[in-house]
Amino acid sequence: MKLLLVVCCILAAIYMAVHIARLAASPSFKSTGGMLGESVILIDPGHGGMDGGASAADGTLEKDINLEIALPLADMLRFLGYSVEMTRNTDCSIHDSDASTIKEQKVSDLKNRLEMVNNSRLTISIHENFFSQTQYSGTQIFYGAGSAESALAADSVRESVIRLLQPDNTRELKKGTKDIYLLHNAKAPIILVECGFLSNASDLQKLKDPSYQQSMAYAIACGLLEYEK
Repeated sequence: MKLLLVVCCILAAIYMAVHIARLAASPSFKSTGGMLGESVILIDPGHGGMDGGASAADGTLEKDINLEIALPLADMLRFLGYSVEMTRNTDCSIHDSDASTIKEQKVSDLKNRLEMVNNSRLTISIHENFFSQTQYSGTQIFYGAGSAESALAADSVRESVIRLLQPDNTRELKKGTKDIYLLHNAKAPIILVECGFLSNASDLQKLKDPSYQQSMAYAIACGLLEYEK
């Protein structure tokens, strides 16, 4: 455990100091035609393009916060030697070019993400929560039902976020239901991290802070390291 914390601290210090160059692939989706690779960690910033996801009272869009956490997370994992791909690395949808209506684009986008998920070793999907009652706050993590490894990875990331960022967080893990398309249909291990609530003023302020975004990425990366031990 001490060695893990030392590695994570070194990782964070290096990342903050030099802002590791982003090496993500092209933002447009291309069918893999097969496996991305059994060793690939897939980072999935939820939504994008015409799909903004949830919207905070001040107009902050979920898709933007998702990307700002996912990009440093991908960089950190690459620095640690992981093979990393992203579903998107800019504000875009990854739907097929022949999808014309918004509905067709959203369906195509989800199907393309699912293809990438099922062709990867593990997926970390980044999202933000929203609820009509503004008192709810904190990170919550869901896991896919198609692989037993999903729950193990989710638990490790949850423990890391609590230890490093949210010691008072009592939210439990939840299994993804059919309402969460990727989690319900994925065959490969996948977790979905709802990093915070855009509907909560305190969470929103933190989620918009670049330093906190990097801290969240760091906590998730440390959780993955603990899972991989």
